[in-house]
Amino acid sequence: MAADIDFLQFKAQLFDTSNQSITGVEVAIQFYNMNLNSWISLTKALMIKASKISHTIEIPDRISTTNQTIRIVREILKSGGVPSFRIIKFTSEGELPEVIASDFKVSMNKEKMLLGIDFGSNWLLKKEAIMDVKTHMVMGSSLPVFEFDNAMLVVEKEKAKLLEERTTAEGQIVSLNTTIAGLNQEKETLTSEFNLVRTQVEEKEELLGELNTSLTLLNTQLAEEVQEKEALQQNTITLKDQISVLENRVVELEAKDTENFEVKFLDLQKKVVDLEKARDNSQQEKEAFLLSIDKLQNDIKISQKAIDTRDTELVAKQTLIDSLERQNAKITKELEEVKEFNVTEHPNKLAASKVYGSIVKDVIKADEELLNSKYKLANVSLNLKTTVEKGPEGTMLGLIDFESAKNINEAVVSGITIDVVPNPTATATIGRRMPNLLGLTETAVRKLLLDYELKLDAVYHPTNDPNLVAGQSFKQSPAPEASVEEGQEVIVIFAKPLN
Repeated sequence: MAADIDFLQFKAQLFDTSNQSITGVEVAIQFYNMNLNSWISLTKALMIKASKISHTIEIPDRISTTNQTIRIVREILKSGGVPSFRIIKFTSEGELPEVIASDFKVSMNKEKMLLGIDFGSNWLLKKEAIMDVKTHMVMGSSLPVFEFDNAMLVVEKEKAKLLEERTTAEGQIVSLNTTIAGLNQEKETLTSEFNLVRTQVEEKEELLGELNTSLTLLNTQLAEEVQEKEALQQNTITLKDQISVLENRVVELEAKDTENFEVKFLDLQKKVVDLEKARDNSQQEKEAFLLSIDKLQNDIKISQKAIDTRDTELVAKQTLIDSLERQNAKITKELEEVKEFNVTEHPNKLAASKVYGSIVKDVIKADEELLNSKYKLANVSLNLKTTVEKGPEGTMLGLIDFESAKNINEAVVSGITIDVVPNPTATATIGRRMPNLLGLTETAVRKLLLDYELKLDAVYHPTNDPNLVAGQSFKQSPAPEASVEEGQEVIVIFAKPLN
């Protein structure tokens, strides 16, 4: 039913308890705001003329922020729903609302984009029939059964009164029976005393006169009590007759109520058929609303799947990060082994880059010491005799001293000439930092190291890690951000498939 409604038209008819027309009564139309859980007035006071109510409200496309009531009604209509409306008697603010009608039928005029709200015919109730439900008072009925309701109230009151009188009579009967039982008990007591007196008369002749007098008195009292008992029994019979009359009266009233009820029942049954049709229409609208909810739930499931896919990708990336950290730890371990190789097993063997770097440092230091002298260093040429071999850090130079030369074959000794030429355009290398080479190809690594004036020692290591691509670097030494020197050799390990 979702549509852009331009107008709301409210209609209703209202009659008094005598089914006569009403004029001059002020009413108002309210709707239920579910966000506030309260009824909000949609109109000001409307005057009833000749028992008819007809009022049209325009719903503009642009609504000011001060008119939130119409805005909420428009949003409910656009979503396919119909707000809950009711008609109340117009009263001052703060008084308990008096509801006249709350059931209505809905119709749609598509040409005029008009939604009709028809409350039908309603009848005002008498004051004693108005229902108080704490939050509001119901003073109108959509069915003309108020006279029957009033009669039923009178009958119920009479019935309750008769039942109360019957209860009182029964209580009196119980009280009389209790009194009679007491009298019987007293009679038995007196009889026992009488027998005792007769025994004493036989034993004591001198007391016979007094006992006779007492016996006469007791007989007199007994006669009076018997008379009182008979009077109580007569009263009991009278009360039972009255109860019988009251019960017959109750039966007659109930029979009369049954006859009136059958006449009203047929009329109510017809109204029930109309209400069932309205309920079926509401059920169809409910099913359409549920279909829209199902579509919304499917959209939510699709969004949830996308979120799950994203979470899976994040987990895969986290797995890649964990793998790289493990590989980095492995490379660190290998570098430590390289250092141990140099320090322990081959103390006289150094990487060519380190030898050259050490010589250059000494030359720079010497040049600084001659800064204020009239002598300056020019080209420096060094001739070294060393052993040359491939080691973990690239080309390794074995420095020869007097002791080690005794055990070295002269055939493996090489003459190395190192020329140190001053570079007037060279910049200071203090503070140079190692770039991050992880994840790059060999071509990209060489280009980056060339910009940093560093050298590459490439090593390809077989691996079956599914997160690494063939030719991708995954370890480096020195580590990123470490201090480096110009011309220093950098070891980079690239991934290589096992097969």
